[in-house]
Amino acid sequence: MRFPTFALICIALFVESGCASDKTDTDTPTMGEITIVADETLLPIVAAEEDIFEHTYPAASLNVKYLPGNQAMNYFLKDSSNIIISARKLNSKEEAFFKKINITPRYTPIATDAVAFLTNPSNPDTALTSEEILKVLSGQVTSWAELSPNTSNGKINIVFDNQNSSTVQYILEQTHQKKLPSNVYALKDNLSVVDYVAKNPNALGIIGYSWISDYDDPLTKKMLKEARLLAISPRPKDTRKGFYQPFATYLIDTLYPFSRTVYIISREGRSGLGTGFASFVSGDIGQRIIQKAGIPPFYRVPYNIEIYSKPFKLGK
Repeated sequence: MRFPTFALICIALFVESGCASDKTDTDTPTMGEITIVADETLLPIVAAEEDIFEHTYPAASLNVKYLPGNQAMNYFLKDSSNIIISARKLNSKEEAFFKKINITPRYTPIATDAVAFLTNPSNPDTALTSEEILKVLSGQVTSWAELSPNTSNGKINIVFDNQNSSTVQYILEQTHQKKLPSNVYALKDNLSVVDYVAKNPNALGIIGYSWISDYDDPLTKKMLKEARLLAISPRPKDTRKGFYQPFATYLIDTLYPFSRTVYIISREGRSGLGTGFASFVSGDIGQRIIQKAGIPPFYRVPYNIEIYSKPFKLGK
């Protein structure tokens, strides 16, 4: 009786082992289930891509976890997800981590987003130079009166969506600082930033532009009634003049100075569902979805114009 018992145990272990192996490799580029982590400042475009991808491939299920930029990257580094949708590349420390564990992350650029600045509609300042906005963000300028002597607004209250947001990291890099000035406050999310700006004339809100880039979206229309999008001049070394909001045309022409590339970064060692999703987003349909959202897709989307002609008859 010992042999059959032993054999049954071996068979059970074999089946369990086989099932575990199948569980990790059951997804393909167009079917299966995976978890993806995404920077929450990119939620509108990621959610749109997820919806169309799953509609196109009904056997595919994407569990997207939206987190502030730094938390999303930590989630990715801990191997909790093989795919991250990020507003930046890996830094040198993160690259060294992957090199140590013999993984070469793959980058798929998909779009050009921007960091947008919002003011209260009652604020007379509708445009700032890039030098002025950097002085505000670095704490060199702390009141609206320093920018516009005729304004009655006082201290500038800078508000971000979250203390771990990728927009915070972006601003620190732009100002070459390790910490933000004392008049900076972290809220809950991007919608909270818009709400705060709408209620506080002294506020300067900072969000990911993709939250307000789709001008056909009722939520975007509502937010842009409550808060005004600030226009910024090009960088000092740029000889082009004028002030520009982060519209797609100005991002493509690099006239708006605070843009950032969006990447899908994969640590997936095979051609699985994550790879399939990255291919979809960087392909024709995925890039058109991004274009519809109001930000430039990374890859140029061709336009097909069909012209029909027929004889023209003059009336009598």
